[in-house]
Amino acid sequence: MLLTIDRLSIAYELADGRELEAIKDFSLTLERGRIAGIVGQSGAGKSTIGKAVLGLLGENARISGGRILLEGEDIAGFSERQFGAIRGKRVGYIYQNPMTALNPVLSIGEQLIETIETHTDKRGTAARSYAVELLTGAEVSHPEERLTKYPHQLSGGLCQRIVFAIAIAAQPDLIIADEPTTALDVTVQKAVLGTLKRLAAQENIAIVLITHDMGVVSQMCDEVYVLLRGQLVERGPTMQIITAPQERYTQELMAAIPSVEQRRARFDVLDAFEETPGRQRGIDYLRAGTVALAHGDTMLAISNLSKTFTGEKGGAGFKALDSVGFAVRRGETFGIVGESGSGKSTIGRAILGLVHPDPGAIIALDGHPIGQENRQALSRKLQCIFQDPYASLNPRMDAGTNITYGIRAAGLVPRKHAQRLAEDLLEVVGLPRAAATKMPHAFSGGERQRIGIARALAYRPGLIFCDEPTSALDVTVQAEILNLMKELQDSLGLTLVFVSHDLAVVRQMCDSVIVMRAGRIVEEGPAEQVLTEPADPYTRQLLSAMPRFLRSAAAS
Repeated sequence: MLLTIDRLSIAYELADGRELEAIKDFSLTLERGRIAGIVGQSGAGKSTIGKAVLGLLGENARISGGRILLEGEDIAGFSERQFGAIRGKRVGYIYQNPMTALNPVLSIGEQLIETIETHTDKRGTAARSYAVELLTGAEVSHPEERLTKYPHQLSGGLCQRIVFAIAIAAQPDLIIADEPTTALDVTVQKAVLGTLKRLAAQENIAIVLITHDMGVVSQMCDEVYVLLRGQLVERGPTMQIITAPQERYTQELMAAIPSVEQRRARFDVLDAFEETPGRQRGIDYLRAGTVALAHGDTMLAISNLSKTFTGEKGGAGFKALDSVGFAVRRGETFGIVGESGSGKSTIGRAILGLVHPDPGAIIALDGHPIGQENRQALSRKLQCIFQDPYASLNPRMDAGTNITYGIRAAGLVPRKHAQRLAEDLLEVVGLPRAAATKMPHAFSGGERQRIGIARALAYRPGLIFCDEPTSALDVTVQAEILNLMKELQDSLGLTLVFVSHDLAVVRQMCDSVIVMRAGRIVEEGPAEQVLTEPADPYTRQLLSAMPRFLRSAAAS
C-alpha cells in the first residue's frame, strides 16, 4: 500500500487558547495507480488532510492522533527537513489557488526549471527542454514564450496548468490534487484530467483528488471518501457512492449536482440557511432598496465593444474583444460562456469601468450611456461577485468590515449600524453572525465567496456581474447559493450577468446566453436552445468536453 491514513485527527489552536478538532479519526488507503476522491462541504477538512500528508499545516495546527504511512513509513511526525526530502520528489501537490501557489517575482521558467533541477538530474538546456515538454503536456500554448512570463501576465487557467506541470515534474509516487480544475474551462479541464488519469494508469502514480465537482469524481475516481465537519460519513467504490448513497449527507450531495440536460426551478437540497431574525432583517434591508421597475425592459445594452491591450515595448497589441454587442433584459440572468481567455471577464471589467474599451464602444445602463463623468453615480447600481475569493477580500479587514466598508464610505449606512448589518447579511448567505469579526485567512474558499456575495448585495444593486461566482463552492453550498440568488432575484428584481465555465450551472441559472471565442460572439440565444441544440461547432465542442455526472444507474 502506497498511502495509508490511519485514524488521523488534527486540531487547531484558536486565538483564545481553545482547540478546534478539524479532522476526527479519518482513514484512507491508496495503492499505486489508483485515484481516491475526497469530497464534502466547504470547510469540511478536505484540504487539511492533503496538507497534512505534505507537512504543510500551519503553526497553530497539530496532529492529535493517528498515523500517515507512506510506503509503510509514518511521516506524521516528520521534521521540516524530512518533509523537504519528499515534497515534489515523492509527493506532488496541485494547489487550489494557482495565484498563491506561484511566486509573483519569479518568471514561470525560473520556477519550473528550479523544480526540475532540484528533483531530477536534468540541468541547463536539458532542464529547459523538459520544462517546455511539461508545459506542452499540460496544454499550455506557446510554451517557450510562457517560460519568460510572470504569473500576473497569465490567466488563472494558464497558471493552474503551470502549477500542474510543476507538480508532475519529478514524476512523484503520489499527487495531492486540491481542487485542480477550479480555475479551468471545460476543454482545458478535460485535457488536464486526461493527463492525470494517464499518469495514474501508465506511470503507476497514485492520486488523491480533492474536489467538489461530482462530474469529475464520477469520471476520475476509483473510490470516494465523503467528509462532513472533519468526519468520514461514507466511503466506497465511486459508482456505489454515486448510484446508491447510504448516508443522508451523501444523498444531498447527489441531489445538488446541476445538470446540463434539464433545468430545475430550484435545487432539491436542504438549505443550510436558518430563518433567524437577523436573516429576515437582512432580507428586509435588501428589499427596501428595490425600485419597482418593469421586467423585460433593457437594463444593459452594449454595442461595438472592443478592447485591445497594447503590446510590450511597442510590440503588436492583443485584441481581447472584437465588436461585441448584446442586450440584457431587466430581471433576467444573462450567461456568458467560453474558454479561458475568450474575453468573458474583460466584458465585465469594461462594464464596471475597470478597463477602458476602445473608442466607439457604447455601454448603456437603463438607457443612459456610461461615461467617466457619470460612472461614480451609476456605480452603486453595478456590483461584482469576483472569481477569486482569495484575492477579492482585503486581508487586513475582518469579514464584517469587508462587507460594509464601501457602503459606509459612500454614506449608504451609518457607522453605528454597520456591524449589525454585516452580521445580518452574513446570515443571509448562510454564515454565522460571529464570522463578522474573523479575518479572511480564517475562512475556506467557499466561505470567502459567500462573504463576497454579501458585500455585493450590501449595495442593493440593480445589476450584479457574477464572474464565476460558484467556482470555489462545493455542490451543496453551490446549490444553496444558486437557490438564494434565484430567490433574491425573484423578490428584488435583480439582473444578473453570469459568467461561468460550468455549463450545467449556466443551464440552471440563465435565461439567455452568449458563447465567446477569441473575443467574438459565436452563438447567442435562449439558454435552453443554445445548450441543448447548439448551432455552432465550438459550442458543441464545449458541451462534449464537460465531465458528465453518471446519473443513469441512480435514476434506475
